[in-house]
Amino acid sequence: MSQVTQRTEKSIITAIISLLQKKPFEKITVGDICDEALINHSTFYRYFSDKYELLHSVFSYLLDDLINNTSNAKTIVYQIADFMEKNSNFIHHISPQYQTKANLYPEFRSILQDIVKTKSKDPNSQKDPLIKMITESDAPELMISFIVGGLIGLVEYLEDNDFKVSRTKFIEFTENFFTKWSK
Repeated sequence: MSQVTQRTEKSIITAIISLLQKKPFEKITVGDICDEALINHSTFYRYFSDKYELLHSVFSYLLDDLINNTSNAKTIVYQIADFMEKNSNFIHHISPQYQTKANLYPEFRSILQDIVKTKSKDPNSQKDPLIKMITESDAPELMISFIVGGLIGLVEYLEDNDFKVSRTKFIEFTENFFTKWSK
């Protein structure tokens, strides 16, 4: 992929991320995305067939960003808390209550699942209580699904409460839960 192609694709992805900070996905048009990215419609359609395909690329982009920026996160819970704090408006605008055609939480669940799987294979993460639960489990895949389901439930709770639970409280609750569970 050429640099121009990469730059244009990234411009389109960052445009929808920016728009999702302001309004729900269902209310964003391809025209809005083109205006935000400073491109024309034909350029958009050269890269994506529609805004739903673009959204899949957004989730991949966010996953790559999240996985690549793990060095400052003490545990996976911190990493997820940082992601949610940074992207609370984005998460809010992809929540099921705003969607008529798509529930985007399965995509978010897939991102979390990929993060947890990646972290569980990282030798530097083996002291993380959540990762210990996975690696010591008789059924790691089931444990990952259980953990991710719980994290999605917490995200839904935070979203329902307008993210008014502090980052510190989220981390404290989640880490305490996983530490107690893994004993």
